[in-house]
Amino acid sequence: MVEKIMVDGTMSLDVKQLIDNLHLPEDDILNMFSFKFDNNILSPEEAIRFIHFLRSELDNRTQ
Repeated sequence: MVEKIMVDGTMSLDVKQLIDNLHLPEDDILNMFSFKFDNNILSPEEAIRFIHFLRSELDNRTQ
């Protein structure tokens, strides 16, 4: 049996920093952060799509 990962609502410091900086232009965010998925670093285009996704989701959450 695979042990479940507990999601308790706390954020790691890197995730908090990313969320705190989502208001910046994409180029600034890309200079501050690298994004990795499935052990592969995202291309700048993929990273920008991810940033747009995060912004959209956070906007929907605050409405």
